[in-house]
Amino acid sequence: MDQKGGSLMTPILSARQITKKFGRVVALDNCDFDLMPGEVLGVIGDNGAGKSTLIKALSGALRPDHGEVRLEGELVQFHEPLEARRAGIETVYQNLALSPALSIADNMFLGREIRKPGPLGSVFRFLDR
Repeated sequence: MDQKGGSLMTPILSARQITKKFGRVVALDNCDFDLMPGEVLGVIGDNGAGKSTLIKALSGALRPDHGEVRLEGELVQFHEPLEARRAGIETVYQNLALSPALSIADNMFLGREIRKPGPLGSVFRFLDR
């Protein structure tokens, strides 16, 4: 039973014993993580605590040196953020990566704007570059 009296739920995203080293620096040391269905998570902590490293390991930006990540109970290994995004894992970065000239919605979809299919959509994608 959980604290609210309901049955135990399976985490939608979990990580076990995630370890990541950069040379002699241990950024994550056997870190465990669970995200339950319906939760929105904000990761906070001191500088150098490993927050960014954990998020990058979960979202495919970094490969952990050790440990496992499970999505809906299935073992996954993301080799790039696009793979994680396609699986439903998205990272919303701090405001340093945002544009103050854009709306909140525009910032959230920056780089993932919906385009028209076909040749006209290709032209607009080309012009945006």
